[in-house]
Amino acid sequence: PSASPKRHTCGPRKAASDIMGSGASSIGAASKEELAAAFKDLPADEQAKVKEALASCKPAAAAGGAACPGPVDCSCITVVAKDYKGLCDQPAEPKFKGALAQIYVRSAPYGGSDKSNNGHRYDSIPFANGMITAGMSCQLIHYTHE
Repeated sequence: PSASPKRHTCGPRKAASDIMGSGASSIGAASKEELAAAFKDLPADEQAKVKEALASCKPAAAAGGAACPGPVDCSCITVVAKDYKGLCDQPAEPKFKGALAQIYVRSAPYGGSDKSNNGHRYDSIPFANGMITAGMSCQLIHYTHE
C-alpha cells in the first residue's frame, strides 16, 4: 500500500478552543461590550499576553488597497484585491521570488466569472501557498489594462 502524499500547510492549525479554552467557540457571537468585559476579568499577565498577540498580528493587506506582501515592492502596481486572507507569510529569505499575475476584467462583477468576491481566482491563494511552503515567495498581482 502506498502512503498518502504529505499535505503542506502554513503551520500547525489548532482549534480556537484548544488554544483559548472552551469559551473561545462563542467569541464570534459576543458583542464588543461582552468581549471588553471578559478582557477586564482576565488576570494582568493574561491581558498582557492578549495585547502582545494582538500587536503581533499583521493582516496580509488591509482593505483599501495595500499591495501584496512580499520581498518585492509592488506598491506601484494597481491593487484590485480586497484582501489576502489565507495567504501564508512570505519566507524571509526565499529560494526564488515569484508572482502570480491575475487578469482583472473591469466590466465583469468581481473582475471576472472565475473570481471570488475578494478579487482573486478561487485557486490563487492555494497555488501561492504551495509555492510559499516550498520556500519560494509568491506575490499576487493583477493585470489591469489601462
